[in-house]
Amino acid sequence: MYERLGSLNGIRVFEAAARLGSFKAAAGELHITPTAVSHQIRNLEQRLDTALFERHTRAVSLTGAGALLADAARRSLQTLADAVEEIAGRPETLTINTTSAFATLWLVPRLPAFYRACPDLRVVVQSDERPVDLERQRQVDIAIRYGAPPPQEAGAEPLLRETFGLYGSAACVARAARGEPVPLFETRWQNRELPPVTAEQWLARFEPGEQRAERYRYDQELQVIQAALAGQGLAFASELLVESALQNGWLQPYREACRLPGFGYYLLTGGRGGRPKIARFRAWLRELLGQLPAAGGKPPD
Repeated sequence: MYERLGSLNGIRVFEAAARLGSFKAAAGELHITPTAVSHQIRNLEQRLDTALFERHTRAVSLTGAGALLADAARRSLQTLADAVEEIAGRPETLTINTTSAFATLWLVPRLPAFYRACPDLRVVVQSDERPVDLERQRQVDIAIRYGAPPPQEAGAEPLLRETFGLYGSAACVARAARGEPVPLFETRWQNRELPPVTAEQWLARFEPGEQRAERYRYDQELQVIQAALAGQGLAFASELLVESALQNGWLQPYREACRLPGFGYYLLTGGRGGRPKIARFRAWLRELLGQLPAAGGKPPD
């Protein structure tokens, strides 16, 4: 029944090459030589008497038969991996990729509650400012990304919508309320594809004509918020990212009702949302979001 399949290792090599679109990249992922990858795939093609790849100068692409087998290989290998994890009885790993600011300031402080709800799962958080390709990076289970709705991504779900305002220590907020000049700190946006939301826009809308002290830009939201925590001035920041600092009384909003709309956070699963560990995390996250105040926890419409 399985004679034409050959070894499971051959299927694993084929799946990596199909997913990465390169024999060399597959060899790097599997820690073997490109020659070994080519040999395994040639043997598989001979057993099936069918070409699985079209060879190009610097890359390979799947034939129709190759695409059919690649989809089956991905699903089969994942089913095997899930079964092995369950039989072994070890905590299953859930890998989440998101931006460093969202990971540090929003997600990680809430993970202890997830561990209490799902003690058999272990979460690995990867922080990366660049969008992750879930089809190529199969070790990532979930990505939480910021920006405009990504309809091109399989399994994209809206999570949170943010607004931007000014936040600072009690002393800085009091100085600003008296009309004294207070430095402003804001983030230099890394994603050039999104229209920036800036402190300049906030001032033009809510305090036109007011003279403000110097403004500083940093590359990370963490640095902007840290400057406000150190009492250096007001941070122009997302209310989601300063939520813990507000709850602990470390920061206060300046003119709380004056906010600019931002974008949304989206959960991406790359079409793998039906896997049990991903479904459990999504269910926990949805329950958590339902408990948050409407300003920070209401998903986008």
